[in-house]
Formats: sequence, C-alpha cells, structure tokens
Amino acid sequence: MNTKSSARIKFSIAENDYYFKQFLVKMLQENPFYEIVNECNNGSELINRLYKKQENLFLINLFMPVISGLEAIKLIRKTDERTPILAYSSTFQEDISLSLENIPNTYYCQKNSIVIKEILSNYILSDKKKYEDYKKEWEGQSLAVKDYMIRQKENQNELSVTEIQIIKLCYEGFSNKEIGDRINLSSRTVDTYINRLTERLELKSKIDLIRYCVEHGYYNTSI
Repeated sequence: MNTKSSARIKFSIAENDYYFKQFLVKMLQENPFYEIVNECNNGSELINRLYKKQENLFLINLFMPVISGLEAIKLIRKTDERTPILAYSSTFQEDISLSLENIPNTYYCQKNSIVIKEILSNYILSDKKKYEDYKKEWEGQSLAVKDYMIRQKENQNELSVTEIQIIKLCYEGFSNKEIGDRINLSSRTVDTYINRLTERLELKSKIDLIRYCVEHGYYNTSI
C-alpha cells in the first residue's frame, strides 16, 4: 500500500479503552489520506460490522472484553485473508507473537499511539522499511520491555497525591495557572512540578504527560 496514491485508506478500529481510542482517531485524522469507517469498543462489535467490508486496514487491541482481539482476528481471517491487521498489546508477549505468525497479513506492535503511527507510515503503508525489521527489534527487546514496565510501576508508586492531581488536570485541559488555582499552588510551582515529572518519567513535554495519564489509567482515578 502507498499513501502517495490519491485513494483514501479506510480504517476500522477495535479498542475498548475510550481515551486511547481517541488518541488513535486523532492520529489518523491528521493524515488526509486516512479515513475511519468503524470505531468499535470490542471484538464482538467489530465482527458484527464485517459484512460492510469497507476497511483497507484494521487496528485491533489484542486484549478486549466479550471477544478478544486475537479471537476477532481469527474470525476475520475466515473470510478475509488479505486486509492488513495491525494488532497491539501493552508489552511484547511471545505466545501472542507465535499465534499471530501463523495468521497472514497480520502485524504485531506495542500499544502506543506514536509507535502505531510510525509503523503505519514506515512499515505497512509505504516501502521505506520492511515490517520484519521492526518485529525483530521488538522481539529482541522483550526483556528490556519487562524491565521498563517494572520501572514504570515503581515510578507510579512514587507519585505523590499532588503529582497525580496535576497529571489529571493536565489531561483535563487546564492551564498551569488554572491547575494552581484548583489545588492552591502558584503557577510557578505547578511549572516546577510538571518539569520534574516529565524529567523523572522520561517524557518530553506536557502533551506526553497527558498521554502518560491516559496510558496508565490516571484519568479515572478517584484522587
């Protein structure tokens, strides 16, 4: 497939996390050659819409309620072996990878909107680089990914109540001054908190902090 063509590439998404799905939708909508034809909340909903056969590519979370992503992929392949499927999970899992290897035109990657965007652009929808290069790299990083998740969990445990409040308010779209007004801190103190958080969590910006909030579930915490 090649995005240089004037034809629009139509996507069907199956993702049970509403907020992560919104990241995917926003990312796809940035490309004028992309069109979203289905936004499904689980595998069952996706399977029930297959009769329309509108999509050129599926984006599927492997772990969803009702029908898992893996089961949905197997059902799709009973009638359609050609439409590419990009399946993802939070961390690399060898058993999942082995299962997907036997399913044609199916790609496996990390559940991360930036990674998915890169794979779509550079590995699946263009001739810049073969997907197998990414796959081998991710397989080789399996232990590193586990270590990373442990570090992330440790970082989460170290976050103070104030830090979690600031992360949530960043996600909700408040400015640093508005955040300070809500939790009785000066704007400069909030700036310092955000700078320290992005540095400690190895993030680059406030936007990355918002993404971190979603991908680690802080948006629905009761704090």
